[in-house]
Amino acid sequence: MKTIIIIRHAKSSWQSTVLTDFDRALNNQGLKDAKLMGKVLASRKINLDMIISSTANRAITTAKIIANQIQFKDKIREEKKIYGASSKELFDIIIRLNSNINSIALVGHNPALHILSEMLSNEKFPKFPTCSVVKINFTINSWDLIQRGNLEYFLFPKSNNLFI
Repeated sequence: MKTIIIIRHAKSSWQSTVLTDFDRALNNQGLKDAKLMGKVLASRKINLDMIISSTANRAITTAKIIANQIQFKDKIREEKKIYGASSKELFDIIIRLNSNINSIALVGHNPALHILSEMLSNEKFPKFPTCSVVKINFTINSWDLIQRGNLEYFLFPKSNNLFI
């Protein structure tokens, strides 16, 4: 069995006119939301083999906050190509994973994560807010066999079903 947790970065700041889009930081709400969603994942006893994150400031910061909350001890794999990637390019990253890895979190950006989540779960999500978390399970032994999986949950900071 393989599991993917897809995480959209938390809310970022638009205050600076000097920073590039890539360098934008999380705003105060984003910092709170990332911590909240990390606590939610910890309460659901998430056990990840790997976290793969975009290198954009807002994504890697989200990944680090969540990793801290779930007590993920390994190094986060930073992938610059996630920034600006299409859902197809994200899918290609996933199918190239080593079969020894059973559970991953992928942290990045919209609209690619929204599209990828719908594609892999065969569900429709009318919205995909910042800091959304989607967990999908697959009954496969190798990532290159991935097709549609079973949606376990779709959560975001203002969800009614966060239960911590």
